[in-house]
Amino acid sequence: MSVFRLSKVSSLKNSSDIEAVFKNGQKICSDPICLYWIKSSDTKMRVAFTVGKKPHKLACNRNNLKRLMKEAFRLNVNTIINDKLDYNLLFIYFGSDKAGFVDVEISIKSLLLSLKNKKLS
Repeated sequence: MSVFRLSKVSSLKNSSDIEAVFKNGQKICSDPICLYWIKSSDTKMRVAFTVGKKPHKLACNRNNLKRLMKEAFRLNVNTIINDKLDYNLLFIYFGSDKAGFVDVEISIKSLLLSLKNKKLS
């Protein structure tokens, strides 16, 4: 089993790609995180994580939540989704309070399972 690495190649940074995910993509929510996704033109999965500035005013809190989401995604993506995905994924933290790693991991697992089920059906 290979470990998924979050590198510059696998990060979704282009603003036009992110806008396309919002406009044309589909959405799944699992409190406190929502997942937007769209089929990518590339053969690689690219992913982005974001936290709202209004509910989390301090940058250190936003960065910590993004780190938790990235780690939960990295640890669980290969165990839940075995095949290669050619999707652009965007995870957005909508919760107003700061969650711990266990809550974030449960939400990320739920979103990945939902994505896998929707992709297969």
